[in-house]
Amino acid sequence: MSTKTKEKTVNETMVKKYKTPFRQAGGTYFYSTAISGKKNIFVCEDYMDLLVNAFKVAEIQHDVKSLAYVIMPNHFYWIFRLSEKQDNPSQVYGTVKKEVTLEILKLLSEEAKDDKNKKGQLDIFQKNQAVKRSDPRKILWDFKQMAKALDDGRKYVVWEKKGKVFPINDEKSLIRNLRFVADAPIRDRWNLVEKSLDYPYLYVADEFISKLAV
Repeated sequence: MSTKTKEKTVNETMVKKYKTPFRQAGGTYFYSTAISGKKNIFVCEDYMDLLVNAFKVAEIQHDVKSLAYVIMPNHFYWIFRLSEKQDNPSQVYGTVKKEVTLEILKLLSEEAKDDKNKKGQLDIFQKNQAVKRSDPRKILWDFKQMAKALDDGRKYVVWEKKGKVFPINDEKSLIRNLRFVADAPIRDRWNLVEKSLDYPYLYVADEFISKLAV
């Protein structure tokens, strides 16, 4: 066997040995996704509540534990841990997105039909120049145009095509990603609060707060 062949065999063995499987029973995962066109949907209390409640329902329906999440105006980050009987994270976040999608479209349609139904922006966003909200009619129109462009049978496209998901397999990586989630409201792009924990739509499980030094 040549030297190059030996090196290739060793490398392939190392990859197989250390490659992390995506589906892990009891695994911990980071997931993020954004609203199509980066529309600022989560700037009104009713829309925020949709996602908060969806996380809570997921914990019960799928027996998962939320370690942290943050809801930003046009995207969210979520770190959750599966039960030992569950190994499919996509089933969990897929259900959350599906349920929230239906409710978002329902609320937008109600707002679009009658100006009296329009939702007011949360106080935390009122004076922030980085957070502007389009008219609900315009948002629905944009979602519809995105669906037409994809031509896959959907009437509206609410979420960006690709989210980001990966397993977290060690304490160091977990803390790093928890800190990333917790820092979202204070990053320069948004600068919503001075201290992360003052942001009302950030959740960090009690056992991790002291480790983050946020």
